[in-house]
Amino acid sequence: MDLSKLDLFFAAANSRSFTQAAEKCNVAQTTVSKYIAQLEEELGMKLFYRTTRECSLTEAGHTFYNGARELVKDYDDLRKQLQQVNENELRIGIYGEFFDLSILGNFRKTYPDIELKVSFDSRTNLYDQLKRRKIHAVLIPNILVSEALRDHSLRMVNVISGDAFLYCSESAAKKYGSIQEVIRNLPLVTKSAELPYHEYCRRILQRTFDTSFEGVTVVESPAKQSLLTKLSQGFCIMLEKEAVDTEGLYAYSLQGVFNETLQLYYSIKHVPASLWAFINYIKNSELYKK
Repeated sequence: MDLSKLDLFFAAANSRSFTQAAEKCNVAQTTVSKYIAQLEEELGMKLFYRTTRECSLTEAGHTFYNGARELVKDYDDLRKQLQQVNENELRIGIYGEFFDLSILGNFRKTYPDIELKVSFDSRTNLYDQLKRRKIHAVLIPNILVSEALRDHSLRMVNVISGDAFLYCSESAAKKYGSIQEVIRNLPLVTKSAELPYHEYCRRILQRTFDTSFEGVTVVESPAKQSLLTKLSQGFCIMLEKEAVDTEGLYAYSLQGVFNETLQLYYSIKHVPASLWAFINYIKNSELYKK
């Protein structure tokens, strides 16, 4: 199938006339008729109902029309991307909340010739951008990985793993007498609005303490997490490096129980030199854990 000639098919479908399609494309009517006939023979099915005055798409024709539009769009996107190929550019999409992304800044200092570009978006949009090669990789916590990222054509590298702690105020610990009662009586204070993350926390706490929480309070920053927790308005689960101000807080280690790992996903079909450099940098980093 010659993509450059699909305009003849689209013109005929939109105008419902081979004659008008020929005029629009500045070719002879016989050229349009021959192309449509060749296309139908190649596909093995009729695309048009024909009369002496007009034509209309068959059911197969409508299906081909929609698919061909997507095909042309994908081809145009790929052509534009190939025109903009830059081995010294690294585009990474980021989703979720992390305690430490300094590895990006450190990589940029180590490889000043590589232009690092980051963007933030939803999981769905980032996966679509990765599939369309608009970005080279996605950074996402393992807890928030969706089924879409379990594609067989994708590979994953663990970037950073951290030890998690459950924090509550010292006054709440005294009032309720045990971690179990703190969890049962106070809401979880978290930066994540993601329901899968909330459910993950519930499962871990139920398995570990045989109890769980009901309410969830979503805040914008670790500082607000700490503040509400200190005021006994909830408890929080934070990685050790997130908790910058723990004065007045009681900490219970969830090491070996609550596993949060920052992961890098990339397509094996699209690995420019800049991405290989970043992957090798990750694996040589002291933060890297297999």
